Amino acid sequence: MTSTHMRVTLIAMLLAASCKQQAQPARQSGAGGVTEIAVTEKGFEPDRIQTAPGQQVTLRFTRKVAPTCADAVEVQGDPVRHMLPLNAPVDVKVTAPQSGQLAFACPMNMYRGAIVVVAQ
Repeated sequence: MTSTHMRVTLIAMLLAASCKQQAQPARQSGAGGVTEIAVTEKGFEPDRIQTAPGQQVTLRFTRKVAPTCADAVEVQGDPVRHMLPLNAPVDVKVTAPQSGQLAFACPMNMYRGAIVVVAQ
């Protein structure tokens, strides 16, 4: 491998590593079933919420940045696209499945998250 090829490969690896989104630990649904989710330049924070099977959960989304494709959120199985105005909390009520997870994402599916069901 030539020196130029090695440099290009190294630069590509460094760029890929720097662009990789850091995994966040899953957060338990909050008191009263309300979980605060911020929409930032990184996407949904947190992007994983743990809850018990069949539990009613309120996801409270607050968009904190103007330039983002996450100006709305779509929840798996919900036909409604929930618009997320800047700096205004929007509550989305969902019921966790009995097992597995329930996904949510921006309309372009670039930013994603999920409610993850855990045994209690």
